[in-house]
Amino acid sequence: MHRISLTPMTETADVVPEGTLSGDVWLGLSNVFEQDSTAAHVVFIDLERLLTSFAVRWGVAQDFELGGRLTMETTGGGFLDGAIAWYHDLLGFGQANRDRFPENQYSQRLSDGQTDYLDVGPRTLGLEDVRFFAKWRARRSADGRNVLSVRTEARFPTQSNRAGARHVDFSLVGLGRVGLGAWYVHGMLGAATARTAPELAPILRSGSGFFALALERSLGSGVAAVVQYQVSTPLLDGFDHRELDWPASNFVVGLAGRFGEAWSWDASFQEDLPSDTPAIDFTVGVRISRTWQ
Repeated sequence: MHRISLTPMTETADVVPEGTLSGDVWLGLSNVFEQDSTAAHVVFIDLERLLTSFAVRWGVAQDFELGGRLTMETTGGGFLDGAIAWYHDLLGFGQANRDRFPENQYSQRLSDGQTDYLDVGPRTLGLEDVRFFAKWRARRSADGRNVLSVRTEARFPTQSNRAGARHVDFSLVGLGRVGLGAWYVHGMLGAATARTAPELAPILRSGSGFFALALERSLGSGVAAVVQYQVSTPLLDGFDHRELDWPASNFVVGLAGRFGEAWSWDASFQEDLPSDTPAIDFTVGVRISRTWQ
């Protein structure tokens, strides 16, 4: 379910300088659990997912970049259920039916009792999708602290199951940054198509919108802390059930920094808040980037 839509790439509003090549590798380990039912349908998603993405960007002009991204996916039962249940209890987040099922199992199914709309098996380093994007910096202040950009993207699914039907999806996103003393405020607002297999059309929306707001604060030379909240419109339609077709929202904390002139990095932790919405429960991510001029 979580890979049907064009998942937004949260990033800075800056563009790669003209004539510069940038490449990055991102690893994200997610634990996902969602089990609930209505009078007509049952959904059960219980898995851990490792995404590995490779992205390149090229500064074509002073305010314009082009890029592409490959995403590899590995899914399975995992090993994090016990630890996540422990800290959910510790912080009072709730378990969303997690404690009713065995730990470290795998399921990714959506059924109406007779037809399995979705039944996806585990994968090992499967190619999830290929994306191409372009970003134009529309405005930049003289000191470089305030930036406004627009990014468009095309996603080419490569899944063989019905959840990843071979339809190209498109998105349009606005990105902004404002400097306020020692703080930076980052924002993202966009929308994307989510064209799925015909069998899923009665229960899935054909598009999604998303919004993110982040605060960044320097912690010293080359290191900053970031706190972010993001929300996206639901994909499931017609269930009238908070845990299935409510907007998905996540809270993210992270660190970002640079070492040397060419290298940068970031590390993040993401949790769904509130816990009874259909968002990815838990994700830890690490990214390493390098530029060549």
